[in-house]
Amino acid sequence: MMNTLAALEQYSALCDELDLYMNEENSHLRASGNDQQMLVDRKRQILTKLEDALTFLRAAGPVKSADHAASSEVRKRVLAKVLKLLLLSRESEQLLLKNSMRTAPRIETPQPTPARLVTAYKAHKPARPAATQAEGSWVVW
Repeated sequence: MMNTLAALEQYSALCDELDLYMNEENSHLRASGNDQQMLVDRKRQILTKLEDALTFLRAAGPVKSADHAASSEVRKRVLAKVLKLLLLSRESEQLLLKNSMRTAPRIETPQPTPARLVTAYKAHKPARPAATQAEGSWVVW
């Protein structure tokens, strides 16, 4: 069974690996604009490792009082790394969205012909109200 400090160190190392991967992914998205299957498979492998590391952390229990200062330092490092990863992830999502919008096929609307315009205007022409008798004749009071 792994102690808490070792589990934290392992988690920190995995966060470093994820950081390296996410920087590589971000650079790839900036350069080519698409997400390759190889990158997706690698991301799944890293996420599986992170889930295992979280399981070890949960099972390790509380930190021993002798390791408290060291574990506090590792936790601060991990927290800073996770925050950096969240920002990098957000930037990558924006790049994916931007690149997917750029590569989407454009839908071209057909140019209206004069005959089609005449038909459209006739179909949507408001009906004129019938003239009332008061408008059509002089009323004497």
